[in-house]
Amino acid sequence: MKSVSTLSIWRLTWPTIISNIAFMVMGLVFLKVAGGMGTDEVAAATTGQRLFFMLHAVMMGLSSGTTALVGRYWGADDKERAGRFAAISVIIFCIDGILLSWIAIPFREQLVGIFGLSPEATSLAIDFFYWTALFAPPMLVSFVVSTAFRATGDSTTPLLLALVSVAFGIYLGLAYTFGWHGLTALGLSGLAIGGGVSATISTVIFLLIWLLGGLSFRPSNPIPGFLADSKALIKIGTPAAFEQMFFQAGLLVFLVFLASYGDAAFATYGIGLSILGLMIVIAFSFSISSATLVSQHLGAGDKKGAYDAAWRTMRTCAYIMVAGGAVMSFFAEQISRFMIDDPEVIVLMVPFIYIISCSLPLMGIEFSMAGALRGAGDTRYPMMVTIFSIALSRILVPFILVTIGADVMWLYATSLLDFGIKSSLNMRRFRKKTWMQVEQPSTL
Repeated sequence: MKSVSTLSIWRLTWPTIISNIAFMVMGLVFLKVAGGMGTDEVAAATTGQRLFFMLHAVMMGLSSGTTALVGRYWGADDKERAGRFAAISVIIFCIDGILLSWIAIPFREQLVGIFGLSPEATSLAIDFFYWTALFAPPMLVSFVVSTAFRATGDSTTPLLLALVSVAFGIYLGLAYTFGWHGLTALGLSGLAIGGGVSATISTVIFLLIWLLGGLSFRPSNPIPGFLADSKALIKIGTPAAFEQMFFQAGLLVFLVFLASYGDAAFATYGIGLSILGLMIVIAFSFSISSATLVSQHLGAGDKKGAYDAAWRTMRTCAYIMVAGGAVMSFFAEQISRFMIDDPEVIVLMVPFIYIISCSLPLMGIEFSMAGALRGAGDTRYPMMVTIFSIALSRILVPFILVTIGADVMWLYATSLLDFGIKSSLNMRRFRKKTWMQVEQPSTL
């Protein structure tokens, strides 16, 4: 394969960044609409979105297998096998979505109860989460279809799917919420229903166009070797899914520790995560590009090209993170005052933004290097790194800090420890090139 340039990395990455930003915008619009209804509605929408994302992220981890195998066969110029793994991924994720709905909906009251909301907010959150979880199958299928296309180097088609789904989702969400076009006004739940209906319609349309050969590549018959190929996908994806499970659980424990410092400290962290959201989207997009390029080059038998592509992707991402951190640090106070007009929170927010800014380059390295490893099918090592880092930086160290009564800023600083551990260990693994020894397509 041809060597990868910074420009080609950008061509692969920018549509993914825009796609993820589009979904962020839909979430923000929904929260803005909820904000016009009242505080309980905001708390309910935030809880419902956060809870579904925690469960959704675990399922998303399985997509590492799709990226690794579709990209690898595409790089090997075996488009039939690439299309077969893409088709199998759709079937598996549809089943996963049904299982997620089947498991989450009966326990929605218990899951929402973890967050300790007021009775009114709890009732609203339970209903909001019900409708969100009900539409899990089309949402997961839409995600894995986009993953398969990106694995072939086509990130434009997923962008189109995202823009259609988001635009339609916002419109339908408002229509169901406020009763447009003769519909019954459903209030807060209308946002979740509109988003789910949009995901269902747009996903079905894109699947039909895909099956009819109207997109950049076609799916292949998944039946031949279905069990063996499914096993290969699940084998690669399961460690990444478990990694996400542990990460989300660790973050939940960390938030419990943080809540002991009071509302201001908790609000500061929540706003900080919102500010960090854009940079996470960028880093995550580079992670996908890194995984795609590594899988394709390995499929073509070009190990040096795989190494060089991942290394260049990491450097590009790290440079952007450094620039983003510098801008955030320079405007830390202005950003804080724009986000909230609470003097107590602002006092905490400014130094927390400095901590976030210092974490960004480490986050860029960690995301890119972990993406490269997953693209090679080496998903177990990033999983072990995440488990170790979360156990230390989000559970053990915060527990010690809370026990000794340390200032909350030390709790915020555990972000540096977390990203420092993950970036250094994943880079060490990448530099040792052990990931190049994973099984090649012919042996799977």
